[in-house]
Amino acid sequence: MLMASGKNLNDFGDPTACDLDPLTDYAMISVKGVPVFIGLCLPSICQSSDLKIISDALSTLAQNMGVPGGEGMVHFPNKEQYSVSGWHIFGFIAFGYFSLFFIVGLFVEYTSLFGQAPPQEESASDAQKDKVLVKSKSFLGKFFLAFSPSRNLQKMFYTPQKDDDYLSALNGIRTISMFFALTMKNSWWAIFIGTGLYSVDTFFFISAFLATYLMLTKFHGCKIFNILMVYLHRVIRVVPTILLLFALFFTFFAFLGSGPLWKPYVDNEIAQCKTGWWPTVLFIQSWHFTGACFVQLWYLSNEMTYFLFVPIIVLAYLNSKLIGYSIVAFFNVISIILPFIFSHIRGHSITVLKDPAEAYIQEIYNYPWTRSGAYFVGVLFGILYFEYAKSGSDPFYRISLGARFYNLFKKNTLLCYISFFLSSIVMLFFIIFPRIELHDLNERKLSQIPSDFFNAFHRSTFVASLGFFLAPIFVGRLSLIKDFFGTRLWAPWAKVTFVAYLIHLHVLGWFFMQSKGSRYFDGPSQIFYALSTFLVCLIVGVPIALIIESPILQIERLVLFPPKQKPEYTVVQEHLIDKVAINSNDSSEMTKDEIKSFK
Repeated sequence: MLMASGKNLNDFGDPTACDLDPLTDYAMISVKGVPVFIGLCLPSICQSSDLKIISDALSTLAQNMGVPGGEGMVHFPNKEQYSVSGWHIFGFIAFGYFSLFFIVGLFVEYTSLFGQAPPQEESASDAQKDKVLVKSKSFLGKFFLAFSPSRNLQKMFYTPQKDDDYLSALNGIRTISMFFALTMKNSWWAIFIGTGLYSVDTFFFISAFLATYLMLTKFHGCKIFNILMVYLHRVIRVVPTILLLFALFFTFFAFLGSGPLWKPYVDNEIAQCKTGWWPTVLFIQSWHFTGACFVQLWYLSNEMTYFLFVPIIVLAYLNSKLIGYSIVAFFNVISIILPFIFSHIRGHSITVLKDPAEAYIQEIYNYPWTRSGAYFVGVLFGILYFEYAKSGSDPFYRISLGARFYNLFKKNTLLCYISFFLSSIVMLFFIIFPRIELHDLNERKLSQIPSDFFNAFHRSTFVASLGFFLAPIFVGRLSLIKDFFGTRLWAPWAKVTFVAYLIHLHVLGWFFMQSKGSRYFDGPSQIFYALSTFLVCLIVGVPIALIIESPILQIERLVLFPPKQKPEYTVVQEHLIDKVAINSNDSSEMTKDEIKSFK
């Protein structure tokens, strides 16, 4: 028993050796909510109540160490296994019925069920075949077709990509940003994964850029549009996926692992989700952070808060460019002033390791007002790129700020290289610079005022540098860099980054909370764990995206935006119509009346 027991805090001991003796049982004594525990090998007659004095002492010790948690807990892994409850059985049955949707979807895709049999025209492209397949089905057929795993898998991995689609470079940026891990304070290896602290800002920038650019493109020429429908689309895009993910978590997660730390970890996660699911669904988790379910979804809460302003900014811009730019400038200035004020009043340093963790995370890292800079810089670049894109077809935009900005890179190769290298240096600076505070955690190297300026400017400046990094790529320059970030290999994985982000903390929990011994972290091991977590999240994200996210998006389009009825043609007829339309540019080929008659 002595040899198999832990000798110090966070020492597992040897649970395997303890379990080999029928007269002994392994017990894990821990503190709720904080990583403070010790493993003991005890006589098998011991019960949890016998160890209360030890668990209470451990809880008191944690408070004296400055890591206050909840009450002390005693867990016997071999005696306290998860059992299947009525709610679990209900979940198993519900997901069993849900899986029938995918089976029916396959039958709809490959048979004449709920419509006509799919046409066999080999000369047509995959996109044309899919369009004809959808047209050949009834409303119910289209509904079940959204669940077909083979069709969704093809859409995910085999979607064609145009060579002049310069925005495809965002696929590589988005996927690489999922390579997320915490930095180690004593290893320069961690520079390779230190960008994890800015990956969320990168997501904010990309989301804001695309939302603004695509919304401006869609509503260009409109003085007003239905903002409520924009919000509804956003809610449908996110909430059903989160709710189904919660259902998967409650039904299956507890049975996916075992070990000394597994049950206390899962019990804590389930308890938080039972009471804290509603702030997540209402997108107020970053305002109501205590006891949150899926704590990583504070990001989604912030993004939805920021997104509420995007349609308003777009509407203002479409009516008055000056007002639109003024609103964007206001939010960017606020995103600098507020972090400076909070940092100065509360005396925050430039890293969470020098501050009380909860205060820094809530006031500098999580709360919407201190992270908004990354988002609204993305909004600004989205407007600029819209103006550049429109300048090719609309003379009114050729003198716009966006056209002038991006044309500078399009016309000057040297400027492209300068922008690429300088922006890379600036981003690398922000990744490395906070390490000056990590050599001695008991002494601050940077005084308060410089720390305040860093906390105020670093996120906005980082993503602004990212915008300058991408600017030459978005106009077709630096083809080697564009080909790397925009290669088709990134495209399918970029589609699952949202799901991968939703599950990444629980993938980490599933791996580490099954440990039966302590793990030593250095630079190489951290990179190994980060890479493995990155790959597992993407791989696990694929089936979840196929069975949850992809069907929801298709059903939303089917219900809210049904396709307009058009004359039905075969694939061959559509191909001929396209060919005639192209030849109509040459008057010697066919007149407009002949084209009209042909159609």
